[in-house]
Amino acid sequence: MRDVAARADVSVQTVSNIVNARFHLMGDETRTRVERAMSELGYHPNIAARTLRLARSQTVCFLLLDEDNQFLADPMTALVIAGLGDVARERGYGLLIRAALPDQPDPSVLKSLLENRADGALLFLSGEPELRRWYVSNLAELGFPFILLETWNQPGVMTVTAADRDGARELTDHLIRAGHERIAFVTTAVPWPMLEQRLLGYRDALEAARLEPAVFTGGTWTPASGEALVSVILDGRQPPTAIMCGNDLLALGAIRSVRQRGLRIPEDVAVTGFNNFDFAEFTDPPLTTVRVPGYDIGRAAGEALVDVLEGESPRRSHMVLPVELKLRASG
Repeated sequence: MRDVAARADVSVQTVSNIVNARFHLMGDETRTRVERAMSELGYHPNIAARTLRLARSQTVCFLLLDEDNQFLADPMTALVIAGLGDVARERGYGLLIRAALPDQPDPSVLKSLLENRADGALLFLSGEPELRRWYVSNLAELGFPFILLETWNQPGVMTVTAADRDGARELTDHLIRAGHERIAFVTTAVPWPMLEQRLLGYRDALEAARLEPAVFTGGTWTPASGEALVSVILDGRQPPTAIMCGNDLLALGAIRSVRQRGLRIPEDVAVTGFNNFDFAEFTDPPLTTVRVPGYDIGRAAGEALVDVLEGESPRRSHMVLPVELKLRASG
């Protein structure tokens, strides 16, 4: 390593940073010079020995609780994993995905960490709050670094979230200003932290306007669930004039249900979503929604986790990324 440092005219620590994939600590020119020197001298670090010596796997775990059989196809999950995956690739880490159902604690999910197959984890959890607390508490007690993708007040727990509550409040305020007084909120049967925050924002706005909430729960993150729920709502005695959906997939089904009854959007019923998935601006009519930066969430959480794994102090314990109201023709 000293010979490489001398050939590249850098410090031994810089060579060590290259060997340990800490590429963010140097410029591209320095990295290229060191790698050229390593190649010229035939220097090949013993990765297996280094891993054993450090007792690290150079792998991060994405730990997910989701009831859907096609959970990896969910657009938000895919965006978060994409952000985390890019960080892992750039900083020399592997990515391991472990998933379980959000019905009861599953200790086997933690095996990847206990068996040294991952050094730390990103937690993207659904299910009842008590279940989510079980995973957070166990990881904290075991001492593994992790980042939680939900709001959490427990000391020592690092979080990365989006401003879902603010976004839902702003969206509800928009509908109220448009003259709506009967505004329904459609969500899934299994609780998700971001949905809990969106519901709080919805209730904040309605309470300020002295309007009554109407929350309808059922199904999963699918257009079919949105269609089924909204059909029940519209067949009620006093149907709403605006329907807020917990995400854009539910809104797709809501739009179909409204149209099947010969109602106009937004003249008879306004429909809104949440997340601003790629298809949102191509629906008919284009969907009013709130942009949530899923990729940026995964990237910010990944950077924070790798920083901690490499002995750096986190810049912030709690990061809240901004959201953006996207006003289109549906509401």
